[in-house]
Amino acid sequence: MPAIRIETIDDPRLAVYRDLKSPEAKRRGERFVVEGQLLAERLLTSGLQVESVLVEERLADPWSALTPAGVPLLVIPRGWVRELIGFRFHRGVLACGRRPPNADLGQLAQSIGESSTWVACVGVQDPQNLGGIMRSSAAFGVHAVLLGPDCADPFSRRVARTSMGANFALPLIESDDLTRDLNALRQKHGVQLVATVLADDAEPLSALVPRPHTALLFGSEGFGLAPQWLALCDRRVTISMQPGVDSLNVNVAAGIFLYRWLRGQESSGDEQQGQHGSAAEDRPATSGSAGTAEHTAN
Repeated sequence: MPAIRIETIDDPRLAVYRDLKSPEAKRRGERFVVEGQLLAERLLTSGLQVESVLVEERLADPWSALTPAGVPLLVIPRGWVRELIGFRFHRGVLACGRRPPNADLGQLAQSIGESSTWVACVGVQDPQNLGGIMRSSAAFGVHAVLLGPDCADPFSRRVARTSMGANFALPLIESDDLTRDLNALRQKHGVQLVATVLADDAEPLSALVPRPHTALLFGSEGFGLAPQWLALCDRRVTISMQPGVDSLNVNVAAGIFLYRWLRGQESSGDEQQGQHGSAAEDRPATSGSAGTAEHTAN
């Protein structure tokens, strides 16, 4: 795509990239911005609609070859970048995409085949944690990710950066009624709802035999799953760990749950006894407990 050299920093074509840390930029409706060469390239090849690519002058030639016809390639002097976006930035490439339509829960449920694993995030507000959960979900083959209304924006810059673009490819359902949608999965499609918890009486993950169709619920960083979510679920499952550690970050816990659920490659010896003590000495871990993660804004 031929480069379009921008002559003034007030050019309206730059509006979507302006002051990316401002409150107004955190959710831009139908548009989202990603930063860095890798994410820009992944966005261009994702099948999502790309509205423009923004590069510094030094990158104009290579990105003219990389940018498809029909996608404006905007070129600005290097000295403009910090003033435009509102923070120090050295990668030299940004891109603006259009948020895809919400995935259709009914259509996804009808395509599940013999087995499926779903992830439901309840109040996961930290963008880095949400991005990490999405990255693990993509890595281990999750069917879809459902997001409650209090979750971070799945297309924020920080979620995209932490997920390494997994949010471009995963089927995402931003639910306005997560209870309704989870009940529909269970009642209409036989999906078992599993709460990930910190509780002595919960089933240990290491001993669990997964069901063919399961939705794993992950709670907020500070408080885990509230009682109403526990009551909604069919089972409660926990990760055993060594004494003295009160919980796991929700991102870390989700990776462990998904690996065990979808790969099941742990040996029985590792499940029953760790290097530093017997299983009887272990205590359960949670994906969300007080102090597990910082509450940061998008």
